[in-house]
Amino acid sequence: MSNNSRFFFILLSVGAAIGIGNVWLYPNYSYKFGGFFFVPYIIALFLLGIPVLLLEFSIGQYFNKNVVDLFASIKKWLSGIGWLMLFNAFIVMSYYAVALSWHIIYIFVSFGLQWKQDAKSYFFSNVLQASEGFKGFTKFSLPVFIALIIAWIVIFLYIKRGFESMKKHFLMVFPFFIALIFFFLLHSLSLDNALDGAHSLLKPRFRSMLSLDIWISSFSLAIISLGVSFGVMPAFARKSGKGFVTGNSLIVAVFALMLGFLIGFIMFGMLGFLSMKQSIALDRLVFSDFGFPFVVLAQALPFFYKPTLLSLLFFMLLAMFFIFGTASLAYSLTHALVHKFRTKHINAAIMVSGFGFLLGLLFIISPGFYIMDIAGHFVYYNVLTVLLLEAVAVGWFFDSEKISSYINQHSILKIGSLWRLFIRYLIPLILLLLLFKRIKSDLLLDYNNYPWIYVLVFGAGIVIIPLVLAFLMPQKILDRK
Repeated sequence: MSNNSRFFFILLSVGAAIGIGNVWLYPNYSYKFGGFFFVPYIIALFLLGIPVLLLEFSIGQYFNKNVVDLFASIKKWLSGIGWLMLFNAFIVMSYYAVALSWHIIYIFVSFGLQWKQDAKSYFFSNVLQASEGFKGFTKFSLPVFIALIIAWIVIFLYIKRGFESMKKHFLMVFPFFIALIFFFLLHSLSLDNALDGAHSLLKPRFRSMLSLDIWISSFSLAIISLGVSFGVMPAFARKSGKGFVTGNSLIVAVFALMLGFLIGFIMFGMLGFLSMKQSIALDRLVFSDFGFPFVVLAQALPFFYKPTLLSLLFFMLLAMFFIFGTASLAYSLTHALVHKFRTKHINAAIMVSGFGFLLGLLFIISPGFYIMDIAGHFVYYNVLTVLLLEAVAVGWFFDSEKISSYINQHSILKIGSLWRLFIRYLIPLILLLLLFKRIKSDLLLDYNNYPWIYVLVFGAGIVIIPLVLAFLMPQKILDRK
């Protein structure tokens, strides 16, 4: 494997993981459970996150097929796992593009800091034009509609020539992304009262280490933060040549962990500063949903030196997370279309962008934010289901010793035999426990006190419909790479 292909493999894998992974969750969990949250999180990465990432990289290289035919080559009926990955990628990609469109709007409205009088009201009333509850299904936000078109033009440029255009655009943007991360890290920690905010992130709480919640959250984050289950990692691994799967898995996990730390310091530095400026307790400012940067963090920006410039750069930085994530998910879909149906890259890119835009319209109608919130919560079931099926397919329906031998043959660290035990026994057990815990907490269908009918349609529907469709897909077209 050439140094160039290895470099691009790492770059795109890291970009996909930090783009799809919820980097905001790590700081929130660290604040909630105390500064030692990183201990169970690292344990969870080694017991669950890294072995799953290793699974996706190794099967991508070993089978060298698109994800549908990859699983069909184990057993024909297992092709449904590949389809489910693609359906999940399509759903997440569509609402990520909508979140990207919000950041695009805020890049423009940074000129004049138009939200500075009332950040929450500006976001929900002016930008989203959200309804009070689930009504106004025929109304939509024109600003978000226009920004969504711009978002999909950007994503189209990333995927129009497949791996080559992804490589080119990631290479152009990633250095700027890293520079902005470190700039905002230094800037946010230099703000008044920032260190109090950072201290609240690091303050240890020994008793919380004994709670079940911290371990559930750690193992959940270990898979959410690595961008697995969407067919992205096997697709990138195919383009990397042979080998380096163990090393790359460790690098991606380390980057995810480091980025969680860095974003945490940026976020809590700004929150410490904001709590002093507005005389509001820190715990009243912390929450984690798609609106957090616009409703809370945006309030701090008008107090900054050169607020227009820094607001512009701040929302550009946040937009990059969603560009990386959306483009990676879109690439997963175009890769499957190109290699399974022998369509041209440009045609696949037009199709994915067009249908992604159409599904995104569901999230820009007046109750779209609430629909998106429900979908984002319930898509976690899809992630767990895919990973469970993936582990069972490779661990029990395929001679997993072939994969473990492949890992040992192409990696410096000979962990294939241990990994095989994880895939067959430990990982399915952990995933079943995570599923059981989430089902138990959602059983009453009262997520965020939304009306149960909408939780059923946009929550349970997001889980059940893709699962059923995936295994109803015809198994005839199974012979193409």
